Amino acid sequence: MYRPARARRQLMGWLIVFTLSTSGFAFVGGSLVLVVVLTIVHGYAFGALGTINLAATIDLTGGRRAGATMGWYTAAISLGYAIGAFLGGALADAFSVAASLAVLGALPALSAALVLRLPPLDAPPHEVPRAPGLRGLLVAHAHVDSRVWVAFVIVLYINVVSDAIDSFFALYALAIGLPLAASGFLKGLKSGAATFIRFISAGVFRYVDHRTVNVWGVVLMALSTVLIPVFPTFAPLVVLFAVNGICRGLLRVTSAATVAEVRAEGQDVGIASGVYNAGLDVGAIVGPAVGGVVAASVGLGTMFQLVAVGSFAFYVAVTLVTRHRSGRTRSSERSSQR
Repeated sequence: MYRPARARRQLMGWLIVFTLSTSGFAFVGGSLVLVVVLTIVHGYAFGALGTINLAATIDLTGGRRAGATMGWYTAAISLGYAIGAFLGGALADAFSVAASLAVLGALPALSAALVLRLPPLDAPPHEVPRAPGLRGLLVAHAHVDSRVWVAFVIVLYINVVSDAIDSFFALYALAIGLPLAASGFLKGLKSGAATFIRFISAGVFRYVDHRTVNVWGVVLMALSTVLIPVFPTFAPLVVLFAVNGICRGLLRVTSAATVAEVRAEGQDVGIASGVYNAGLDVGAIVGPAVGGVVAASVGLGTMFQLVAVGSFAFYVAVTLVTRHRSGRTRSSERSSQR
């Protein structure tokens, strides 16, 4: 559905839907049917806003200074999660949960006014053709640049690994004798490290190419996860969780920068944004589910290692396949030019 020419209208519309589906929880009481409906609408609005806003941001900048732009963009997302959790809890304690939902839910609609100040967005020179119907949608996805699928796998990877850790580490910490306060500190450290590195990533990418960071970030995130059961004491875990968070933050930036890089070459990023954001969502679903199944069979410590190694192997396999395909595509293009 995304087109640069109508991005502002789409953003404003979905921001209003997001407000209605968030503040609406304050007024439905205990009606299960209404709660289910609001939850579904809220999910659609959240997904649409994430997809359209990323595409619009990239189109607005033309994909230029991809590393710095995506550093600020992803840092803003993390900051929003942190502020939302704090304000939501504070308002709920001071007034009520319903009041907290009603007040904070109004913010998206208020921010819709800021969208009016955005300049018109130019369409890319090379738009992906979109035929109507499901077949047209699948064909359009098949034409997406192979680098976008690598970005999809990277965010899938970081969410599978990170969510597997976040879902089960508190149980593992109790099993090895760490108090809940320690596991809470480690989770906060990981999230804080990820947010901090996103804010300073613009400086990092002045000296290091983001494609190099992709490779080493994936390797170090897998290694820091594999070593969790090897060093089951607090001090080494502080180091491992800090490294894990830094890798997560950097990979979130570099993968988004890969999508922006495609736009800098004049390509369409509407469907690319959808593919990229889907990787985040699928990873958040698969990570806890796979982690639970594996942990039930082999234990929590081994589960961390198997999820990390399996996810890393999947990343390597997809990267090799996409590089082979892109190499063949470039060869065929050179042959046709001759």
